[in-house]
Amino acid sequence: MKFLFVPLRFLISPVFIAAVDVMILFPMVLSIIDIVQSVQRHSDTQEPVTIASTIALIMIGWGVALEERAVIRRRFGVSGGPDEERQVQIDEMCHEYGVAQLVLGLFAEIAVAMISLPDRIVNTVGYEHALLTVSVILISIGAVIQLRHVFVLIATLWRRKTAREEAA
Repeated sequence: MKFLFVPLRFLISPVFIAAVDVMILFPMVLSIIDIVQSVQRHSDTQEPVTIASTIALIMIGWGVALEERAVIRRRFGVSGGPDEERQVQIDEMCHEYGVAQLVLGLFAEIAVAMISLPDRIVNTVGYEHALLTVSVILISIGAVIQLRHVFVLIATLWRRKTAREEAA
């Protein structure tokens, strides 16, 4: 049964995680630019709210997936290999970066959700652009953290390659 989950090793590998990080990073950056331009023009907030909310949701989802890498490895029987110590370090790193994405995404979503509530519940008239700015700042911090995660994952691979070459 274990052999069925061997392809999962690739899906939780640093290479794959870094690739997904980059794929998510592109719409994050494009959304940041678009929302900032909308805020500067003081245009209608409906589309920027939708964009920020969608990106925040992606951050939340990816954050949860990252932070649970260790659980996924255990659940699908791809833990306990010869490089388990290294995998545990990657698990811990992914957990930390995942929590960062999750929390930043949640707070970015809260900021734009306030705009979506009816004014009789939370009156945000005149504060829409400020709340969008808060959301885009949180998304921007998430993008920087995600970019750093890519570099840390690549450095992990580089160190592993260098260690193998020195051992040979």
